[in-house]
Amino acid sequence: MADALLDERIESILFGQGLQVDDYFIEQTPVSEVICYKNQDGRIFDLIIDDSELAIGAMQRLKSLGVKMVRLGEQPF
Repeated sequence: MADALLDERIESILFGQGLQVDDYFIEQTPVSEVICYKNQDGRIFDLIIDDSELAIGAMQRLKSLGVKMVRLGEQPF
């Protein structure tokens, strides 16, 4: 996938529905890292991305933006 198109899709997935950087955190589990977010009602969800290239890009983008990293079971907010 062309870099510009991939970047555009990542931005759309992460921020296209009005979420902000502060709504996200990355949860570190014993086997992986999971992108999570808090919706406007304060509920926390995992962001499931079924395309590995997009998922890796989204994780890298959030890390580059300084999103909080938490260990499994820690309170993110």
